[in-house]
Amino acid sequence: MAPRPYWKGYLKLSLVTCPVAMMPATSESEKVRFHTLNKTTGNRVVSQYVDSVTGKPVKEENEAKGYARGENDYVILTDDELDAVALDTVKTIDIDKFVPAESIDWIYLEKPHYLMPDDPVGYEAFAVIRDAMAADHVVGVSKLVVGRRERAVVLEPRGEGIVLWTALVRGSLMALS
Repeated sequence: MAPRPYWKGYLKLSLVTCPVAMMPATSESEKVRFHTLNKTTGNRVVSQYVDSVTGKPVKEENEAKGYARGENDYVILTDDELDAVALDTVKTIDIDKFVPAESIDWIYLEKPHYLMPDDPVGYEAFAVIRDAMAADHVVGVSKLVVGRRERAVVLEPRGEGIVLWTALVRGSLMALS
């Protein structure tokens, strides 16, 4: 079965923008995974949020995100409010700079992902960006929110797609010229 995209957004270079989808380039299906069980009954144990004061379980529809202003003082934020202040890098990979491919040591690269055009109309713009990087032997350096954290990423042209690498050290990549 082909991997499904777990992120969709836009690849942007200056005035050229195209829709893209990102999927993992590696598989973790061979990993051994364990479930937590009740030793007495053999049944699976499920996690749930519990109110820290009352000790009672909290229904999913009553869960909210909050920002601590002080001890036991929180500002509750709605999903719409969080979306309104979201970084541009949540849905857009805006290529900040290009650097020679050999200038980034592999030790900085953490996890590979495939980046592919997400619709036929965007394929041409995607191919122009990918082919230009390949012809000049450069990689793109950008930022992207992955797992609720803004990460430095490296875009490496490969075959018909682009491999997007999350990077371990943001400052070092952003300082490259």
